[in-house]
Parts: sequence; structure tokens; C-alpha cells
Amino acid sequence: MFTDGASDDQLHLHVSEVGPGTRAHPPHSHDGQEIFFGLDDKGEVLVGDKAHVLSGGETIQVNCTVDHGIKNIGDTTMRYAVIIARRLPSSCHSPPERIC
Repeated sequence: MFTDGASDDQLHLHVSEVGPGTRAHPPHSHDGQEIFFGLDDKGEVLVGDKAHVLSGGETIQVNCTVDHGIKNIGDTTMRYAVIIARRLPSSCHSPPERIC
């Protein structure tokens, strides 16, 4: 749901669920920055060739231009939130009083 004037063009949030040993999709890349917030159980966040363990209540921020993804390495269904921030169009950076 969005209020008037809001969209997910620059900022996006969703919650995902994945079963034990699975992932929502293969590692991928795109523009922007991304934060994974573990809601429960345990996941492995892959960023390039490095793996990071993410437990419930923890966050990790990744550079989205590098292949990244998350896999449930726990024994139960894992829920996690994903927040993606994309760059503002260059026209939004100046003049400072301009509202995009």
C-alpha cells in the first residue's frame, strides 16, 4: 500500500519465506543497495564468492551490483525482510529545493 506520491521506484520492502535448504531465487545483481533483515531461523547470504551467516534479528547490507542471494540453512521455514534502495535520478540531486 502506498500513500499519495509514494512508490517503490527508489525504496522497496518485502518479506520472503523459504523452506529449509532452499532459496527464493538464484543469486543475481541489480542497481542499488540491499539490506537483508533476518526475522527468524538462520540463512546464508552469498555476496560474490563470500558467504555470511544471518540469524534472526540480524541485518546485512550488500552492494547489489555484485551477485548476491540468501539461502535458508536452518531446520525450519526462514522469514526475512528485504529493503532495496535505488539511486535517485540525477535530476533529483540539484537544485536542492527540487522534490522528486
